[in-house]
Amino acid sequence: MSSLLAASGAAPPSRSSSAVVAKPARGFHVFRIDGYSVTTTLPAGERITSEPFYVGGRSWLIDYYPNGTDASADSTDSDAIAVYLRLHGTHVKQRVRAEYKFGLLDLAGAAAYELPVETGVFSCPGGVYGSNDGTAAGDPGRGYAAFITKEDLGRRRESLLKEDSLAIFCDVAVAEVGPLAVATLVQMHGARMARGRRMVGRWGGATGRRRVYDYTGRGYDYYIITLLSRRMSIYVYDGSHDGGGKRAQQPPDDMALLKKHL
Repeated sequence: MSSLLAASGAAPPSRSSSAVVAKPARGFHVFRIDGYSVTTTLPAGERITSEPFYVGGRSWLIDYYPNGTDASADSTDSDAIAVYLRLHGTHVKQRVRAEYKFGLLDLAGAAAYELPVETGVFSCPGGVYGSNDGTAAGDPGRGYAAFITKEDLGRRRESLLKEDSLAIFCDVAVAEVGPLAVATLVQMHGARMARGRRMVGRWGGATGRRRVYDYTGRGYDYYIITLLSRRMSIYVYDGSHDGGGKRAQQPPDDMALLKKHL
């Protein structure tokens, strides 16, 4: 039997490679509820949901239950409020492990109440766009059925409920896996890119480098390649970084960002 690999007269072989890079992704969301006292009149099991936010390439939601998650309760008077983090569904089935931390902020943006970091596995079954939010039936996500008692909130009203406003924050950290451009020769819209470092021919050229920092302060170098015919730029990771977690640039100030939401 003849070998196709050794056959003569074959077309020039195609050459390609692929790689992925895994890195930690971290973000936070502030969910502010104005009119806290009004929300306590909702029946048990009813939730108020934040807008979606994105961490690690995934969409998340915060659910606030002013009278607990037990819809079978006879009375709306619950001793504590409940908060949960939920993976927001898409048409793609997902399952991910993430670290999360819930807390409450005062109006200055400082953490006035917080619980320790927890780890949980989040999942959504996937489905058809527009059919539902993609959350498995009966799965509230991961969080606390008794996040803080209403008695404690009342005692600390000046810091936690000033102006009848409740500000819930949630930190989320998750592993993000994405493609890494490491091809020896890549052709994109006719543009030839050699080793990710230069563009040859008349299609375009390297216009500089950009250093991108993750939340630990580690920097990653990207080459900026401009495709003249497409009037667009792409970023090609060159495989270098600061190493050792060395803080090359101060990461964004979380406190400044928090104050914008309060």
